[in-house]
Amino acid sequence: MRSLIIFFLFIVGCYSISFGQEKEPTPEEILQMSLEDLMNIKVTTSAKSEQKAWEASARVTVITRDMINKRGYRDLLDVLQDVPFFQIQSQHGHWTKGAIINLRGHRSGDSGNNKFLILMDGVKLSDDAEEGLYLGMRSFPLNGIEQIEIVYGPNSTLYGRDAYAGMINLITRKTDYAAAGFSYGTYYSRTAYAGLRKKFSEGVSGMLHLSHYKSQEQDPTRRSVTYQNRHVVPSHPYTERFFRGSNNLFLNLALQVRRFNFRYILFDTEGSETYGGNPDLYVTEYSTVAAQKNQALYADFSHSFTRKLISQLYYVYKKYEFDPKTANLYTDDLNRTGYFNPTDSSVVIDPYYAYGGRKYYYFRTLAHKTGIKLTYRIRPNLKNVSGVDVNFVRGIPVISEGKGGKPITGNTQRRKLEHEFYTAGFYSEFSYRTGQNFLFSLGGRVDMNSNYQNTFMPRMAAIYRKGNHILKAIFSRGYLAPSITQVYFQSITTFSCIRTNENLRPEKNSSLELDWNFSTDHTRFSFNLFYNNLKDGIAESVTTGDSTFIFVGEDSFYVPILQSRNLRDGYRWGFCLEWEKQVGKNWWINANYAFLAGEDKFHGTAQPIADNLIAPHIVNAGLFYQWKKLSLYSGINWMSKRRIKSFHTTTPYSIFLDEEGFLNFDPVLLMNINLMVNNLYPGLNFYITVKNLLDSEYYGQTINAAWGSPKILQDLRRMEVGFDYEF
Repeated sequence: MRSLIIFFLFIVGCYSISFGQEKEPTPEEILQMSLEDLMNIKVTTSAKSEQKAWEASARVTVITRDMINKRGYRDLLDVLQDVPFFQIQSQHGHWTKGAIINLRGHRSGDSGNNKFLILMDGVKLSDDAEEGLYLGMRSFPLNGIEQIEIVYGPNSTLYGRDAYAGMINLITRKTDYAAAGFSYGTYYSRTAYAGLRKKFSEGVSGMLHLSHYKSQEQDPTRRSVTYQNRHVVPSHPYTERFFRGSNNLFLNLALQVRRFNFRYILFDTEGSETYGGNPDLYVTEYSTVAAQKNQALYADFSHSFTRKLISQLYYVYKKYEFDPKTANLYTDDLNRTGYFNPTDSSVVIDPYYAYGGRKYYYFRTLAHKTGIKLTYRIRPNLKNVSGVDVNFVRGIPVISEGKGGKPITGNTQRRKLEHEFYTAGFYSEFSYRTGQNFLFSLGGRVDMNSNYQNTFMPRMAAIYRKGNHILKAIFSRGYLAPSITQVYFQSITTFSCIRTNENLRPEKNSSLELDWNFSTDHTRFSFNLFYNNLKDGIAESVTTGDSTFIFVGEDSFYVPILQSRNLRDGYRWGFCLEWEKQVGKNWWINANYAFLAGEDKFHGTAQPIADNLIAPHIVNAGLFYQWKKLSLYSGINWMSKRRIKSFHTTTPYSIFLDEEGFLNFDPVLLMNINLMVNNLYPGLNFYITVKNLLDSEYYGQTINAAWGSPKILQDLRRMEVGFDYEF
């Protein structure tokens, strides 16, 4: 926090500096921009080179800086609640992953949020050991973001593994600015940020963005009527653990010196929470403390051989690691009274946790990636993007010291747990325009990997534009590599023996979609239809049919052998309708509806995705109004009923299952509002944001839902008041 205060003073001192920034449009000027103009906005994510949004070989949704401001988006989770095909499985998901997001019916497994790729200015932020995203969607502040590009469908052709169902690229602001802000809200939440971008001379510029979020989050024992009326209440010392808390620090530092670019990104996150769904069984799961430090160092060098041929050489180093204090308390062990020590007839009780309840977790990835990309404008109507990249990864699976164990802190321990692998890929994609109306693209990528079979990922698209209509037909393939935990994790307990499986194959997604977009100055309408064929899906910790004797201390147990295996196939299909309209000078309306269907086949048994926590129907709608300096945005999100099969048909949880053994989640209706006073003083804006205005009490679910982890109470009504000041 001390560094944050120093940085704030530095930003304030910059007030007297002339930044010479480009004049940004006023809110009144923005309201005069046509929706058709927004289709011509420049994007870079889909093709790894600049192009207009309508030219992209994929469905692309662009969230502009103006939309972020008008709608009151404060973090990435706010954005994803408004766009089609994203479902918030849980705002408070698996305790190491933060919010869990599903995209187009692709639900994350134990590797949370691993079905889509997250980038910042093209730099991959997801873990290189394929463990998914070890930080929540709320960890991405949007104060310094110029636009967000959401690309639907696989794109392993250019990005390799992990570009499986889609990508999100956060593009930082490119013009000079200096800004700061602060907000305070429900659950003692505080957000402070400061940002600066400065061009010092021709070819030399720098950028620094710092954001800090701290909150106690909700305490369901006080906020929820359901939990206030429970019959079983935890006793001391576990009562003070009955809450969620967050303490997140984000730093983005960049420097450009002519053709060289350098960047350092830090996500330092810490959270605490307690799981539970039934008021009488609330403490049957666990309370947790999770802390991670994710760091990425990026450098690139660009060179133009000619006006038509541009090269980019880049290098990325990443270090992602759990803090040793990351642990959970299995509160089911609260019933234990202690361990009898026969040497002195004493009873040993952990003074801080119930006996055997403490379980420390550890994970680390060290990754180096280097590559070269060539963009060649062969002719005015023919362009090629090609490249080669190599990735070397040294990773430690997500492991745990058994209950009552100790944290992993020594390098000797780490070296024994580390595993290494590398990948090398070559890609090339051509785009060709015939006349003014037709555009075709064709490309492919070959990946070699020391850990699994080689892959070939093609992509092709045909785009037709005439007048106000844009029609796209796209075929693409994506793949998701096995995580280092899925391949190498080993565990021996009194109820199972998990063995490694070094013969896993990547999960594959073959996608076909049609996309139609119609836009005029004041109206936009779009329709999207997709079909995904899935192969070699990885199921984690499944029985192999074999059993073995294992020894825990002096005791022996006969237990089943479990492994991660390629056992899932299936398909997804769905469609969405989007409508946006400017009504008069001051009103904007937007709405979308998404439908999802499909099934997964496991051991020859088909399961509809509606029975795996995927809601078949989602509706989002928004209304924006501006009058002079006052603006108001109201957003509505509705998600239909979901359910999941539970294995807990004979445990106390069985009373919450229906007659078919399903745990059901009721439909959800949420409403958010954002009220803003713009330019009260030049550059100064005030805002009030209310989330879950109707105070709906609703529930999400962890990723290991089928094993009985209970429903998790999501955010009740919360309010935030703050200001932004741009110098």
